[in-house]
Amino acid sequence: MFETIQCLIDQEAQICIPARHLTPRANLYELGMTPYTAIRLLLAVERDFRVEFPRDSLNRRTMATIENIIRGVRAAQFAPAYEWLQAA
Repeated sequence: MFETIQCLIDQEAQICIPARHLTPRANLYELGMTPYTAIRLLLAVERDFRVEFPRDSLNRRTMATIENIIRGVRAAQFAPAYEWLQAA
């Protein structure tokens, strides 16, 4: 998952260094990611991992680091099951 997100960062985030040099907690906004490129990255992550981020996670913090993106993907993967349980 980490490597896939690195590739997506290189394609979409347009930051000043290659993603392979990033630590999991490196702040992508401090490295040059803009709100526009963050949205592009979000959409690419959703497409590649076949998830949809819950509305309450659509914020700057979710896309700020690779670590946060991974957390968001994992939460989105379990969200449909959780929503089904809530509806029952």
